[in-house]
Amino acid sequence: MKKLLLFGALTCAVAFYACKKDDNQVGEEDDQPEKIDTIHLTDRTMLATKVKVAFGIYSKGEMPKATDLSGTPTLVENKNIVNAISGRYIVVTPEFDYYESTIKGYYVSINGSSSYFKVDYTANRGFARQAGLPDVLGREGDYVDSSIIIKLPPHIQGDTLSLTYAAYDSLDHVSNHVKALVRVHSQNAIADYQDFVGSWRVNRKTDKNGQWQNYYIPDTSYTSFTCEGDKVKYCINSNSDCFEGIAAVSGVTKYDMIFTDQNEFGELFSASASRVILESSTCEKLNYGTQIQTRLEKGGWSFSPDNKILTIVVDNNGLERSEFYSYSVKILEMTPQMITIVNTANTTYQIELVKK
Repeated sequence: MKKLLLFGALTCAVAFYACKKDDNQVGEEDDQPEKIDTIHLTDRTMLATKVKVAFGIYSKGEMPKATDLSGTPTLVENKNIVNAISGRYIVVTPEFDYYESTIKGYYVSINGSSSYFKVDYTANRGFARQAGLPDVLGREGDYVDSSIIIKLPPHIQGDTLSLTYAAYDSLDHVSNHVKALVRVHSQNAIADYQDFVGSWRVNRKTDKNGQWQNYYIPDTSYTSFTCEGDKVKYCINSNSDCFEGIAAVSGVTKYDMIFTDQNEFGELFSASASRVILESSTCEKLNYGTQIQTRLEKGGWSFSPDNKILTIVVDNNGLERSEFYSYSVKILEMTPQMITIVNTANTTYQIELVKK
Protein backbone atom coordinates (compact mmCIF):
# COMPACT_ATOMS: atom_id res chain seq x y z
CA MET A 1 0.00 0.00 0.00
CA LYS A 2 2.88 2.35 0.86
CA LYS A 3 4.52 1.90 -2.53
CA LEU A 4 1.24 2.51 -4.29
CA LEU A 5 0.74 5.70 -2.33
CA LEU A 6 4.28 6.81 -2.99
CA PHE A 7 4.04 6.12 -6.69
CA GLY A 8 0.59 7.68 -7.04
CA ALA A 9 1.76 10.79 -5.26
CA LEU A 10 5.14 11.04 -6.84
CA THR A 11 4.06 10.43 -10.38
CA CYS A 12 2.01 13.55 -10.17
CA ALA A 13 4.07 15.91 -8.24
CA VAL A 14 7.07 17.81 -9.59
CA ALA A 15 8.61 19.87 -12.34
CA PHE A 16 10.15 23.08 -13.40
CA TYR A 17 11.00 24.91 -16.56
CA ALA A 18 12.82 28.21 -16.69
CA CYS A 19 13.65 30.51 -19.56
CA LYS A 20 17.31 30.26 -20.51
CA LYS A 21 19.50 33.29 -21.03
CA ASP A 22 19.43 34.84 -24.44
CA ASP A 23 21.83 32.89 -26.62
CA ASN A 24 22.86 36.16 -28.24
CA GLN A 25 23.73 37.84 -24.95
CA VAL A 26 26.89 39.92 -25.31
CA GLY A 27 30.03 38.30 -23.92
CA GLU A 28 28.51 34.83 -23.58
CA GLU A 29 30.24 31.96 -25.34
CA ASP A 30 28.41 29.00 -26.83
CA ASP A 31 30.78 26.44 -25.34
CA GLN A 32 31.41 26.55 -21.62
CA PRO A 33 34.96 25.61 -20.53
CA GLU A 34 35.28 22.10 -19.12
CA LYS A 35 35.85 21.94 -15.36
CA ILE A 36 39.29 20.78 -14.32
CA ASP A 37 37.88 17.83 -12.36
CA THR A 38 35.57 16.59 -15.14
CA ILE A 39 35.45 12.81 -15.55
CA HIS A 40 34.59 11.30 -18.93
CA LEU A 41 32.49 8.15 -18.82
CA THR A 42 34.55 6.82 -21.72
CA ASP A 43 37.55 6.70 -19.36
CA ARG A 44 36.26 3.88 -17.19
CA THR A 45 39.64 3.29 -15.54
CA MET A 46 39.75 6.85 -14.22
CA LEU A 47 36.07 6.76 -13.24
CA ALA A 48 36.67 3.68 -11.07
CA THR A 49 39.30 5.57 -9.09
CA LYS A 50 36.99 8.57 -8.52
CA VAL A 51 33.80 6.83 -7.36
CA LYS A 52 33.17 5.77 -3.79
CA VAL A 53 31.50 2.42 -3.22
CA ALA A 54 29.81 1.97 0.16
CA PHE A 55 31.73 -0.60 2.21
CA GLY A 56 33.83 -1.35 -0.88
CA ILE A 57 37.52 -2.24 -1.25
CA TYR A 58 39.09 -1.31 -4.58
CA SER A 59 41.19 -3.91 -6.43
CA LYS A 60 42.75 -4.02 -9.87
CA GLY A 61 41.94 -6.92 -12.15
CA GLU A 62 38.82 -8.88 -13.00
CA MET A 63 35.99 -9.80 -10.67
CA PRO A 64 36.06 -13.36 -9.28
CA LYS A 65 34.31 -15.79 -11.59
CA ALA A 66 31.03 -17.49 -10.68
CA THR A 67 31.34 -20.62 -8.56
CA ASP A 68 30.17 -23.86 -10.16
CA LEU A 69 29.15 -25.63 -6.97
CA SER A 70 25.89 -26.77 -5.43
CA GLY A 71 24.44 -24.17 -3.07
CA THR A 72 25.89 -21.18 -4.93
CA PRO A 73 23.52 -18.17 -4.80
CA THR A 74 21.78 -17.13 -8.00
CA LEU A 75 20.88 -13.55 -8.88
CA VAL A 76 17.94 -12.49 -11.08
CA GLU A 77 18.79 -10.73 -14.34
CA ASN A 78 17.49 -7.16 -14.33
CA LYS A 79 17.14 -5.18 -17.55
CA ASN A 80 15.68 -2.04 -15.96
CA ILE A 81 17.72 1.14 -16.41
CA VAL A 82 19.02 2.70 -13.20
CA ASN A 83 18.86 6.51 -13.15
CA ALA A 84 21.41 8.60 -11.26
CA ILE A 85 22.44 12.25 -10.96
CA SER A 86 26.13 13.18 -11.31
CA GLY A 87 27.57 13.97 -7.91
CA ARG A 88 24.99 11.75 -6.20
CA TYR A 89 24.37 8.02 -5.93
CA ILE A 90 23.89 4.96 -8.09
CA VAL A 91 21.72 2.53 -6.10
CA VAL A 92 21.40 -1.05 -7.33
CA THR A 93 19.24 -3.50 -5.38
CA PRO A 94 20.07 -7.10 -6.38
CA GLU A 95 17.34 -9.73 -6.39
CA PHE A 96 17.95 -13.37 -5.59
CA ASP A 97 16.46 -16.35 -7.35
CA TYR A 98 18.17 -18.73 -4.91
CA TYR A 99 20.54 -18.64 -1.98
CA GLU A 100 21.41 -21.16 0.69
CA SER A 101 24.27 -19.85 2.84
CA THR A 102 24.40 -16.42 4.49
CA ILE A 103 24.92 -13.58 1.99
CA LYS A 104 27.90 -11.46 3.07
CA GLY A 105 28.25 -8.89 0.29
CA TYR A 106 28.87 -8.24 -3.40
CA TYR A 107 31.51 -7.75 -6.03
CA VAL A 108 30.87 -4.86 -8.41
CA SER A 109 32.80 -3.56 -11.39
CA ILE A 110 32.46 -0.63 -13.79
CA ASN A 111 32.66 -2.45 -17.10
CA GLY A 112 35.82 -1.57 -18.98
CA SER A 113 37.70 -0.34 -15.91
CA SER A 114 39.86 -3.48 -15.35
CA SER A 115 39.09 -3.19 -11.64
CA TYR A 116 36.39 -4.08 -9.14
CA PHE A 117 35.18 -3.45 -5.58
CA LYS A 118 34.50 -6.03 -2.90
CA VAL A 119 31.54 -4.81 -0.85
CA ASP A 120 31.85 -6.01 2.74
CA TYR A 121 28.89 -4.87 4.84
CA THR A 122 30.59 -5.84 8.11
CA ALA A 123 33.11 -3.00 7.58
CA ASN A 124 32.53 0.72 8.05
CA ARG A 125 34.31 2.83 5.44
CA GLY A 126 32.58 6.18 5.63
CA PHE A 127 29.02 4.88 5.17
CA ALA A 128 26.69 4.23 8.09
CA ARG A 129 24.53 1.13 8.18
CA GLN A 130 22.85 -1.09 10.73
CA ALA A 131 24.12 -4.61 11.22
CA GLY A 132 22.57 -7.25 9.04
CA LEU A 133 19.17 -8.29 10.32
CA PRO A 134 18.12 -11.90 10.89
CA ASP A 135 16.52 -13.32 7.76
CA VAL A 136 13.41 -15.51 7.55
CA LEU A 137 15.55 -18.54 8.46
CA GLY A 138 16.85 -16.82 11.59
CA ARG A 139 20.42 -16.35 10.32
CA GLU A 140 22.28 -13.38 11.79
CA GLY A 141 24.34 -11.02 9.66
CA ASP A 142 22.59 -11.77 6.37
CA TYR A 143 22.72 -8.91 3.83
CA VAL A 144 20.44 -10.44 1.23
CA ASP A 145 18.25 -7.31 1.17
CA SER A 146 21.09 -4.78 0.93
CA SER A 147 21.87 -2.40 -1.92
CA ILE A 148 25.03 -1.60 -3.84
CA ILE A 149 25.62 2.14 -3.40
CA ILE A 150 28.09 4.08 -5.56
CA LYS A 151 28.83 7.79 -5.02
CA LEU A 152 29.53 9.55 -8.33
CA PRO A 153 31.90 12.50 -8.85
CA PRO A 154 30.08 15.81 -9.50
CA HIS A 155 31.31 16.65 -13.02
CA ILE A 156 30.73 13.88 -15.56
CA GLN A 157 30.78 13.96 -19.35
CA GLY A 158 28.65 11.25 -20.94
CA ASP A 159 25.29 9.77 -20.12
CA THR A 160 25.52 5.97 -19.76
CA LEU A 161 27.72 3.36 -18.17
CA SER A 162 27.31 -0.29 -17.30
CA LEU A 163 28.13 -2.26 -14.17
CA THR A 164 28.56 -5.94 -13.45
CA TYR A 165 27.86 -7.31 -9.99
CA ALA A 166 27.77 -10.66 -8.19
CA ALA A 167 26.96 -11.80 -4.65
CA TYR A 168 29.18 -13.86 -2.38
CA ASP A 169 28.17 -15.88 0.67
CA SER A 170 29.75 -17.11 3.92
CA LEU A 171 31.30 -20.08 2.09
CA ASP A 172 32.90 -17.75 -0.50
CA HIS A 173 30.56 -18.99 -3.21
CA VAL A 174 30.26 -16.36 -5.97
CA SER A 175 26.94 -16.02 -7.77
CA ASN A 176 26.29 -15.50 -11.47
CA HIS A 177 27.34 -12.11 -12.88
CA VAL A 178 24.53 -9.61 -13.60
CA LYS A 179 24.82 -6.41 -15.64
CA ALA A 180 23.16 -3.11 -14.80
CA LEU A 181 22.79 -0.21 -17.23
CA VAL A 182 23.02 3.23 -15.60
CA ARG A 183 21.83 6.50 -17.16
CA VAL A 184 23.69 9.43 -15.61
CA HIS A 185 21.90 12.79 -15.68
CA SER A 186 24.07 15.89 -15.47
CA GLN A 187 23.92 18.67 -12.93
CA ASN A 188 22.51 21.83 -14.48
CA ALA A 189 24.15 25.22 -14.71
CA ILE A 190 22.02 26.91 -12.06
CA ALA A 191 22.63 30.37 -13.51
CA ASP A 192 20.38 29.38 -16.40
CA TYR A 193 17.69 27.75 -14.24
CA GLN A 194 17.28 29.96 -11.17
CA ASP A 195 13.49 29.70 -11.38
CA PHE A 196 13.84 26.03 -10.42
CA VAL A 197 15.30 26.89 -7.03
CA GLY A 198 12.93 27.19 -4.08
CA SER A 199 9.92 25.50 -2.51
CA TRP A 200 6.82 24.53 -4.46
CA ARG A 201 3.41 23.29 -3.35
CA VAL A 202 1.37 20.71 -5.19
CA ASN A 203 -1.86 22.65 -5.71
CA ARG A 204 -4.36 20.80 -7.89
CA LYS A 205 -4.76 18.11 -10.54
CA THR A 206 -7.10 17.32 -13.39
CA ASP A 207 -9.71 14.58 -13.22
CA LYS A 208 -10.48 12.04 -15.96
CA ASN A 209 -12.50 14.70 -17.79
CA GLY A 210 -9.67 17.24 -17.70
CA GLN A 211 -11.32 19.41 -15.06
CA TRP A 212 -9.12 20.88 -12.32
CA GLN A 213 -9.68 19.56 -8.81
CA ASN A 214 -8.29 20.68 -5.45
CA TYR A 215 -5.50 18.23 -4.56
CA TYR A 216 -6.31 18.39 -0.84
CA ILE A 217 -10.03 17.55 -0.82
CA PRO A 218 -10.29 14.55 1.52
CA ASP A 219 -11.95 11.28 0.53
CA THR A 220 -14.93 10.40 2.72
CA SER A 221 -16.47 6.94 2.83
CA TYR A 222 -19.82 6.05 4.34
CA THR A 223 -21.30 2.82 5.61
CA SER A 224 -24.34 1.56 7.53
CA PHE A 225 -24.30 1.01 11.31
CA THR A 226 -26.78 -0.44 13.76
CA CYS A 227 -27.22 -0.28 17.55
CA GLU A 228 -27.44 -3.37 19.73
CA GLY A 229 -27.63 -2.69 23.45
CA ASP A 230 -26.01 0.75 23.11
CA LYS A 231 -23.17 -0.85 21.16
CA VAL A 232 -22.48 0.24 17.60
CA LYS A 233 -21.95 -2.46 14.99
CA TYR A 234 -21.73 -2.59 11.23
CA CYS A 235 -25.12 -3.25 9.69
CA ILE A 236 -25.01 -6.55 7.82
CA ASN A 237 -28.70 -7.43 8.10
CA SER A 238 -31.04 -5.42 5.91
CA ASN A 239 -33.90 -6.16 8.32
CA SER A 240 -32.13 -4.33 11.17
CA ASP A 241 -32.71 -0.72 12.11
CA CYS A 242 -29.66 0.80 10.40
CA PHE A 243 -28.34 4.30 10.02
CA GLU A 244 -25.67 5.73 7.72
CA GLY A 245 -22.50 7.27 9.08
CA ILE A 246 -18.96 8.21 8.10
CA ALA A 247 -16.67 5.21 8.19
CA ALA A 248 -13.39 6.92 7.23
CA VAL A 249 -11.89 10.21 6.06
CA SER A 250 -8.45 10.31 4.44
CA GLY A 251 -6.44 12.77 2.41
CA VAL A 252 -3.17 14.54 1.73
CA THR A 253 -2.51 17.47 4.07
CA LYS A 254 0.87 18.66 2.80
CA TYR A 255 2.90 18.09 -0.37
CA ASP A 256 5.91 20.32 -0.91
CA MET A 257 8.85 20.00 -3.31
CA ILE A 258 12.19 21.69 -2.63
CA PHE A 259 14.89 22.29 -5.27
CA THR A 260 18.28 23.72 -4.29
CA ASP A 261 20.96 25.41 -6.39
CA GLN A 262 23.14 22.33 -5.83
CA ASN A 263 20.75 20.09 -7.80
CA GLU A 264 19.42 18.66 -4.55
CA PHE A 265 15.79 17.64 -4.28
CA GLY A 266 13.61 17.29 -1.20
CA GLU A 267 10.03 16.13 -0.80
CA LEU A 268 7.88 16.77 2.26
CA PHE A 269 4.64 14.81 2.27
CA SER A 270 1.98 14.39 4.92
CA ALA A 271 -1.38 12.58 4.92
CA SER A 272 -3.97 11.66 7.52
CA ALA A 273 -6.57 8.92 7.84
CA SER A 274 -9.43 8.85 10.37
CA ARG A 275 -11.45 5.66 10.86
CA VAL A 276 -14.38 4.84 13.10
CA ILE A 277 -13.61 2.94 16.33
CA LEU A 278 -16.59 0.77 17.14
CA GLU A 279 -15.37 -0.14 20.64
CA SER A 280 -15.55 3.46 21.89
CA SER A 281 -18.51 4.61 19.76
CA THR A 282 -22.05 4.93 21.06
CA CYS A 283 -25.41 5.12 19.33
CA GLU A 284 -25.36 8.88 19.91
CA LYS A 285 -21.80 9.50 18.74
CA LEU A 286 -19.30 7.77 16.51
CA ASN A 287 -15.70 8.06 17.68
CA TYR A 288 -12.71 8.10 15.35
CA GLY A 289 -9.02 7.39 15.54
CA THR A 290 -6.57 9.31 13.36
CA GLN A 291 -3.26 8.20 11.91
CA ILE A 292 -0.81 10.66 10.35
CA GLN A 293 1.85 9.71 7.83
CA THR A 294 4.75 12.11 7.29
CA ARG A 295 7.62 11.55 4.89
CA LEU A 296 10.74 13.54 4.06
CA GLU A 297 12.78 12.18 1.17
CA LYS A 298 15.89 13.47 -0.54
CA GLY A 299 17.52 13.10 -3.92
CA GLY A 300 18.72 15.02 -6.93
CA TRP A 301 17.24 16.66 -10.04
CA SER A 302 18.32 17.22 -13.62
CA PHE A 303 16.56 19.17 -16.36
CA SER A 304 16.77 18.86 -20.15
CA PRO A 305 15.77 22.16 -21.82
CA ASP A 306 15.55 20.52 -25.24
CA ASN A 307 12.54 18.35 -24.42
CA LYS A 308 11.49 20.06 -21.15
CA ILE A 309 11.92 16.83 -19.20
CA LEU A 310 12.78 16.98 -15.52
CA THR A 311 14.26 13.81 -14.00
CA ILE A 312 13.95 13.20 -10.26
CA VAL A 313 16.09 10.56 -8.57
CA VAL A 314 15.24 9.84 -4.94
CA ASP A 315 18.32 8.22 -3.38
CA ASN A 316 17.99 9.46 0.21
CA ASN A 317 21.67 10.36 0.22
CA GLY A 318 22.72 6.75 -0.18
CA LEU A 319 21.25 5.71 3.17
CA GLU A 320 20.85 1.94 3.43
CA ARG A 321 17.35 0.45 3.67
CA SER A 322 15.74 3.59 2.27
CA GLU A 323 13.38 3.99 -0.64
CA PHE A 324 15.06 4.44 -4.03
CA TYR A 325 13.24 5.32 -7.23
CA SER A 326 13.26 7.75 -10.13
CA TYR A 327 10.69 9.30 -12.46
CA SER A 328 10.40 12.00 -15.12
CA VAL A 329 7.87 14.74 -15.77
CA LYS A 330 7.33 17.00 -18.77
CA ILE A 331 6.71 20.72 -18.30
CA LEU A 332 3.63 21.91 -20.19
CA GLU A 333 3.46 25.50 -18.96
CA MET A 334 5.39 27.74 -16.63
CA THR A 335 5.08 31.22 -15.15
CA PRO A 336 7.29 32.62 -12.36
CA GLN A 337 4.76 31.39 -9.77
CA MET A 338 3.10 28.37 -11.40
CA ILE A 339 4.01 25.21 -13.31
CA THR A 340 1.84 22.65 -15.07
CA ILE A 341 3.37 19.22 -15.58
CA VAL A 342 2.50 15.71 -16.67
CA ASN A 343 4.22 12.47 -15.74
CA THR A 344 5.90 10.85 -18.73
CA ALA A 345 4.76 7.41 -17.58
CA ASN A 346 1.12 8.43 -17.02
CA THR A 347 -0.27 11.24 -19.16
CA THR A 348 -3.92 10.81 -18.13
CA TYR A 349 -3.86 13.77 -15.75
CA GLN A 350 -1.92 16.99 -15.15
CA ILE A 351 -0.58 18.56 -11.97
CA GLU A 352 -0.25 22.22 -11.05
CA LEU A 353 2.46 23.49 -8.69
CA VAL A 354 2.59 26.95 -7.12
CA LYS A 355 5.67 28.60 -5.69
CA LYS A 356 5.62 29.18 -1.93
